[in-house]
Amino acid sequence: MAVFHSQLKYTCRQGLKQDAGEIHKLMQDAFADYVKSQGKEEKVVNSALKEDLSDIYDDLDNNIVMVLLDNNRVIASLRLEEVSDTRYLLKRFAVAPEYQDHGLGSMLFERAVEKLKQIRASYVQLYSSLENVKLINFYKG
Repeated sequence: MAVFHSQLKYTCRQGLKQDAGEIHKLMQDAFADYVKSQGKEEKVVNSALKEDLSDIYDDLDNNIVMVLLDNNRVIASLRLEEVSDTRYLLKRFAVAPEYQDHGLGSMLFERAVEKLKQIRASYVQLYSSLENVKLINFYKG
């Protein structure tokens, strides 16, 4: 179980090739937890769970990948894929299950928005399950 304390410092940065293995594990853990929380373990086919390291390397090479670290452990990640000069698709946004509900996803998302402003992007789009009230409320905020 993670310990959250105001004195702890988290690091947010651009993802690196050496993060690929940890990003992959994070995706597997977070999206499996998401599927389980929906009570549809056998019915839901989530493309994030089918992702392999080559997909992550491809995103690291071609898209913006942001990670949030606790010490040197990747605890959250998101990816921004350019759709047009001013529009980006937010995808593969995940926070490790034991770190959820502590504002860390918001922290990472805010840093991603700052990054998009720096490159003069105007729009962020995303796709999310309407069945997950927790996610919908997060994105509304």
